Amino acid sequence: MIHINLNREDKLSLSRQIYRSVKESILSGKIAAGTKLPSSRELSRELHVARNVVIEGYEQLIAEGYVYPKKGSGTYISEGVVLSGSEHKTCIPQKPAGPAKPAVLISFRTGIPDLALIPMKKWAQLYHKIALDLEPNQMDYQNTFGNDSLRVILAQYLNRARGTNIAPENILVTNGAAQSFNLLCQLISQNEYALVENPLSYGLLHTLESNGVTMRKVRQDKEGMVTAELPAEPPKLIFTTPSHQFPMGSILTASRRIELIQYAKRNHIYIVEDDYDSEFRYDGNPIESMQYLAPDRVIYVGTFSKTLMPAFRIGYMVLPDELCERMREAKFVSDIHSPVLEQLTLAQFIESGSFELHIRKMQKIYHKKRNHLIRCLKQSFGDQVSIIGAAAGLHFVCSFSNVKFDLNLLCQIHQAGIEIDSIDKHLLPSSINAEYDNMLIFGYGNTPLEKMEAGIELLAELVYGKSNTDRYGLV
Repeated sequence: MIHINLNREDKLSLSRQIYRSVKESILSGKIAAGTKLPSSRELSRELHVARNVVIEGYEQLIAEGYVYPKKGSGTYISEGVVLSGSEHKTCIPQKPAGPAKPAVLISFRTGIPDLALIPMKKWAQLYHKIALDLEPNQMDYQNTFGNDSLRVILAQYLNRARGTNIAPENILVTNGAAQSFNLLCQLISQNEYALVENPLSYGLLHTLESNGVTMRKVRQDKEGMVTAELPAEPPKLIFTTPSHQFPMGSILTASRRIELIQYAKRNHIYIVEDDYDSEFRYDGNPIESMQYLAPDRVIYVGTFSKTLMPAFRIGYMVLPDELCERMREAKFVSDIHSPVLEQLTLAQFIESGSFELHIRKMQKIYHKKRNHLIRCLKQSFGDQVSIIGAAAGLHFVCSFSNVKFDLNLLCQIHQAGIEIDSIDKHLLPSSINAEYDNMLIFGYGNTPLEKMEAGIELLAELVYGKSNTDRYGLV
């Protein structure tokens, strides 16, 4: 029997706490070699956490060699991983026991743009010039809302490209969407809750959990959030990705957008519109924002992580008038303001036309990658695979016939060098649903086109035992 105490106020993630607790029990000899661990489903129920939290903890233990999976049987403690001596203090061994973490041969991670095609030369030229020309007063503490010129240029761009209705003074520049969500959590008191889509992005799920926010889910279908099932007791905030739902890729229909806005107005609550990677649309025209329809009820959240690079930590919120000062204070307490040089460089990058030129270039490249990946999947899996939510963004979901992506199969896939996520990781705690057991999320933004065919053939071999080739050509 494993005894695990989780501290939900700890900065350490719950999955990391599970990993540490089990590892400590193994190293100290409290759990004998060959002992079978509880299944991820059993342990998630016992600890009242999402199953994906347990899976992440187990995967790390497997990667470091402390435990090993047996197909169709479970996960067991490895031999030879007990430290000698009667005392064991919490530490990380210099070298992980067992085999090293497998090399990644091909990655289908979501939310990563093509990092080889970032326009660094142009960016560096602007950054260098701005740094040399910086006035002394620009080196002092700056406006918490963000640089004024950036806010003006950003408002003009969003109104033109995303169909928003934005005034510069309603923009708060942040250090990315993650900080925006962290700041918005301060609007939710202990007796209030947030309504979220399910599944949802792991980043948002983790942020809300870390801030102790109570979450309730609302069902979604191919038309997005099922607004007919909005709760009678209203939430404080509704988080939604209406233009390209993450991860399922649905688009919230016009009638449901109106219904959601009317619900927010009736109950005097706010909708948080996460405009997740909607700049890249391949089928039809770009979807206009909900913020345009109700600027007094919609908080519009954007970032440059997908259009430029994740390492560039600049994002923004477009706030209703009555929230501007409260969010300014929250941002000030957090870090006073976002980096000045990056803001000034971004302003010139957009104003010069370089940003939209980059978007148009990448739109064509991602469209080509998407189509090639779909062809590879159809070639290897035929009618056993269905593509879901591929109209926009840098990812889509696939459902596979007669397969369940349980911990053992996912571990085999990862051990083979394929980096990919199942839907479980993005589901609310206590809402693991068999409906999603046969699905994987394919991110393709940073996946080399020339590796896709061999990568999918390897996946088909692992999932169904199919093989069109004996050599995968991934290295």
